[in-house]
Amino acid sequence: MFKSAFKLAGLFLLLVLSFVYTNSVFNGAKKSDPVMKEIINYKKENDVLGVEPIIKNDEMVIGYSGLVVNENESYKNMKKEDVFDESKIVYDKSLPKTTISKTYDYYINRGNPSKKEVALVFKVSSSKGVDDLLKQVAKNNVNVAFFVDGAWLEQNVETAFSMVNLSCEIYNLGYDGSYQKKSISSTNNLIESISLKNSNFCITNDKNDNVKELCKSKKMHTIIPTLSDPSVLEIKKGLVKGAIISYDVRDFNVNMLSLIINTITSKGYNVTSLQDVINEG
Repeated sequence: MFKSAFKLAGLFLLLVLSFVYTNSVFNGAKKSDPVMKEIINYKKENDVLGVEPIIKNDEMVIGYSGLVVNENESYKNMKKEDVFDESKIVYDKSLPKTTISKTYDYYINRGNPSKKEVALVFKVSSSKGVDDLLKQVAKNNVNVAFFVDGAWLEQNVETAFSMVNLSCEIYNLGYDGSYQKKSISSTNNLIESISLKNSNFCITNDKNDNVKELCKSKKMHTIIPTLSDPSVLEIKKGLVKGAIISYDVRDFNVNMLSLIINTITSKGYNVTSLQDVINEG
C-alpha cells in the first residue's frame, strides 16, 4: 500500500516538474520571439503607472490610474499575423496602491486632479428652492449631484425622480439632519431604487469621525467639499482640478447658477458628475 502511494506521489511530482519545465521553455522561447521583444520594448517606453493620492493626516486628494501593457494578451493579438502591430496592444488599468476601491478611511476633499473637471453638489433637506433649482439645472443642461435628507426624500419621491430624469445624481445626506445607524441603509435603499445607482457617498462640511466610521461601515466615502457655499469671487480664486463645490439649496440663489457655471467653464473647466470627479480612471 505504501509502495503504491509512493509511486503515485513520484508520478505526480514528475508530471508537475515536466509541466514546470515545459512552461519555462515555452516562456523562454516566447520572450525571444521578435514580436514579443517589440512588445516588451514598447511596454518599457509607454507604460504609465498609477499616481498615488495626496494624503495629509485624515484627508485625501484621490490619485488616478495609469495604463500598462499586457504583454501576453498583446502577444496573442499579434501572433496570428506574426507581426508587431501597435493597434493591437492590450492595456491593463494600473490603480494607485492606495485606491478608493479599497479604503474608506479618509475624508475626500478633492477629486481626480488629472482632469479639469469639477462637481457641483446641492444639499437638500427641505423643499425650499428645489423646484426652481431644477428648472435652472434643466435650462443650463448641467449634471449636478443632490445629497438629499432621508426624511425629505420619503415625502418627495416624485421630485427625486425629476432629478434623475435630468441626469443628476442622488446621494445620502442623512436623516432629519444627521447620519444615523438605524436609517442610513434604508435611505440608501430608497435612493438606489430611484436612481438605479449606488449611493456611495456621505458629505459633511466639518470633520466628524463618527460619521466617517458609520459611512465606512457601509462602504461609503465621506466628502468634505473643496468649497462650501462659495461666492463667484471665491470660485474664481479657489478653483482647482477635481474641486467639489457644494451649496445648501435653502440658502442658494438659483438665479446665480448660470453665472457660476459660466465662471467655471470660462477658466477651461467642465462641470461633470460627482462620480466622474471622484474616479481614479
